[in-house]
Amino acid sequence: MNPASEPLLVFGSINQDIVLSVAQFPEPGQTLMASGTQTAIGGKGANQAIAAALAGAQTRMVGAVGHDGGGAEALEALEAAGVGTDLVQRPSEVPTGTAYICVRGDGENTIVVDPGANHAVRAQAADRALTARDSVPDAGWVLLSLEAPEQEAFAFAAAARARGMRVALNASPLLQDGLPDGAVDLLIVNEVEAAAVAGSGWAQSPNLADQLSMEAVVVTQGGAGVRLDVRGAQSVHIPAIPVTVRDTTGCGDAFAGVLMSRLCRGEPLPEAAAAAARWAGHVAEFDGASASYRQAFAQAAGRGPES
Repeated sequence: MNPASEPLLVFGSINQDIVLSVAQFPEPGQTLMASGTQTAIGGKGANQAIAAALAGAQTRMVGAVGHDGGGAEALEALEAAGVGTDLVQRPSEVPTGTAYICVRGDGENTIVVDPGANHAVRAQAADRALTARDSVPDAGWVLLSLEAPEQEAFAFAAAARARGMRVALNASPLLQDGLPDGAVDLLIVNEVEAAAVAGSGWAQSPNLADQLSMEAVVVTQGGAGVRLDVRGAQSVHIPAIPVTVRDTTGCGDAFAGVLMSRLCRGEPLPEAAAAAARWAGHVAEFDGASASYRQAFAQAAGRGPES
């Protein structure tokens, strides 16, 4: 970890991932044979926390797992990556969440999530635990994603704001109840999510941050790169690096985690977004999500700072 960096709290999901390798995605009523199956620890929140910690951020996870083998494995994987787990809740009545992921031969994927304990995470309990452990945790960032309940995510964001923290939202899965006014400083979305938040004509908007009344909006566009809109400034395009795509699972989470890690160490947003885009591109060269991050990051680091 980088001792000079600000703290990062990641509020989101923790899952067991079951990954199926398929030649094509199934059509309704169709049965397909997978060519392989892997299990790993995932969930958008856990993926983002692991990426941020591996990239150097002082990261703590806020989420929930069950009292089961999957929950124990998830906590172990988070801690092995350097993520603090003291704010992870363990409700006894529900199992750890599970994600079922189909990965096609070209690296594209589909994901179905059974939320399990993720829907039992409570912002008030997390804030009480945070208060008990930290007298003045009043700097840094909170990163939210929405595989945990929206109302709990935004309640935790409000509590964090009261401590002087800034809030980033990865609006994935799609917002169900809309974006509360003034709740978010930085929005991270892909093209589908951008349309859901800003309207179908979002690409023609001269500045999404101005349109949505927030400090900045980052739109990830896969191989087309990243669009970055900062309030009151001209929109910036950040190109993607050329990679041989093997599996895109977890690339967006890697982007969000590395972006927040760079912001926590004080980098300007354009430089942080460019670095995050590079590292997320390298993740696509490997199978799996967070399980591949350490290998992908290490290999990318060996190629030099501009890789």
